[in-house]
Amino acid sequence: MRYCLQAGCSAIVTRGYCEPHQRSAWRVSRGTQRERGYTRKWEARARRFRLEYPLCGMRPGGLAPVMSVCWDTKRATPADVVDHVEPHKGDASLFWDELGNWQALCYSCHSRKTAAGQ
Repeated sequence: MRYCLQAGCSAIVTRGYCEPHQRSAWRVSRGTQRERGYTRKWEARARRFRLEYPLCGMRPGGLAPVMSVCWDTKRATPADVVDHVEPHKGDASLFWDELGNWQALCYSCHSRKTAAGQ
């Protein structure tokens, strides 16, 4: 027996999540990565983008990065992910806007930005 995997829940379960958290609305409505558009096409474009912009905080056209501590502190950290500056929330034009809405970030900066809801 163990605690439910949902943060802050004290329900005891045999594994995974308790009944109320098993199919929470967030988990169901958000969909899988593939359902949200992160396909092989995305992976190929993101890989190319990271080759062109290899450091955390780099953006096309010299645009200022959003929430890149590495860039702000002039630390040359390799980029791990391509981040959407403005969350796309299913909008295909925002999702594929490489020149205006993509930036290269390291895992740490991306996690910080995502946790802040940006």
